[in-house]
Amino acid sequence: MSAAEHPDIILARLGAIVASSDDAIISKTLDGIITSWNPAATRMFGYSASEAIGRHITLIIPADRHGEEAEVLARLRRGERIDHFETLRQTKDGRLINISLTVSPLRGPTGAIIGASKIARDVTDRKRADEERTVLLRQAQAANRAKDDFLAMFGHELRNPLAAVASAAYVIATARSLDEVSRPLAVITRQVGHVRRLIEDLLDAARVRTGKIALDRQPVNLREAAEHAVTVVRAGPVPIRHVIEVDADDVGALADPTRLEQIILNLLTNAVKYTPAGRRIRLTARAEDGQAVLRVVDEGVGLTEEAIATIFDLFVQGDQAIDRAQGGLGIGLTLVRTLVELHGGTVEAASAGIGLGSTFTVRLPETPLPPAAPSPASTLPMPRRRVLIVEDNEDNSEMLRVYLERLGHEVFVANDGAEGVQMASRVQPEVALVDLGLPSLDGLEVARHIRRQPHQPRHLVALTGYGQPEDRQRCLAAGFDSHLVKPIDPKRLHDLLEH
Repeated sequence: MSAAEHPDIILARLGAIVASSDDAIISKTLDGIITSWNPAATRMFGYSASEAIGRHITLIIPADRHGEEAEVLARLRRGERIDHFETLRQTKDGRLINISLTVSPLRGPTGAIIGASKIARDVTDRKRADEERTVLLRQAQAANRAKDDFLAMFGHELRNPLAAVASAAYVIATARSLDEVSRPLAVITRQVGHVRRLIEDLLDAARVRTGKIALDRQPVNLREAAEHAVTVVRAGPVPIRHVIEVDADDVGALADPTRLEQIILNLLTNAVKYTPAGRRIRLTARAEDGQAVLRVVDEGVGLTEEAIATIFDLFVQGDQAIDRAQGGLGIGLTLVRTLVELHGGTVEAASAGIGLGSTFTVRLPETPLPPAAPSPASTLPMPRRRVLIVEDNEDNSEMLRVYLERLGHEVFVANDGAEGVQMASRVQPEVALVDLGLPSLDGLEVARHIRRQPHQPRHLVALTGYGQPEDRQRCLAAGFDSHLVKPIDPKRLHDLLEH
């Protein structure tokens, strides 16, 4: 500022700054009476200058914050300045806004403090953004903890069956007779099935989140589905020491058979986990008010009201000790709820309290059951097939070859894609089992080459670790007839070769 400027010019410039400011600039006496009020204060608080000047500053202070004004005035009388004091103020229409205050003492000609000037900045948007960032940070931290917990659980759940398989392999290697081999082989079979189910649950959780689960609905007998689930659980990797009962009517549910089995297995497995050995688990199926209703009732540890509210959330489990005796990934019940809702049904959990057991109730659309198909008069032996295996993993191809030869089939093995195409032309197999991840030519290219040969297999089967619907469609488009996901289910392979 030039020393030659007239005081009136200086005052005019300051007045223009105050008038054009986006911040509310207000002056008041030491008694709190408003003496000036700029246009920004009108925009911020809703009072015009004529409505505000002459009134006490508590005009814009919420009643529960009047004590702040007494403290501010006391500090001003001592000549103190207040910087960036964040608080709440009230507008003419009753809204509360977050503001940041800077209050400076005003001095008269003699230097005595005669009032105060305050600058108020609306920080509502900033506070809201800060709160949203805080919530997002907490959510991210919770998700990160859930991820770490899940990875720890997943590692635990994989190490257990792998340890059992490794031990069984050592027992087989040191066996002195075939009798000593049967038990470790059964262990390996059970544990591979356990790992397969873990991986399928994990993949299904991903499919759920991306909306990639498609249903093939048809009439399914709930009684038969419940009885089959009990059989599967009894044959699982963990010995069942519970009394499991099925009390079911022949009730038709309109459902995808594979997904319905998954629903019942997850509910039954959950009941087994949280029910002490020797106690009862009961499955019922009834028709109620046009719905097919399945219930899994256990005499287990029970649930609190808080647990019932979150039991179907992803990665949620009951209280776990460090040994994680119950196991699992915390995915099963989330899948149950999602799959049931995809069917247009509902699922709910109920419990009378801790130690009093739990009941899980699934309601699905009811549908009439079709007439039972007649049983076949006789079972013919499986025909002997000429089978080509195209697989670059020698352990996989060798074990598959041994298994198929023991079933009586004639088996040929190629260890890469180009060799597989040449061998298909030379040996003319009825069935070709082709891995997709091959060197030289991948499995899709192998299928396309084989489909151009004069003699083609009656059935071309893709072997892959990818089981998404789009993976199946890609295989079919390349010329495959079937799609088997690794590890291969022996029953599915047996049925395929038979029919």
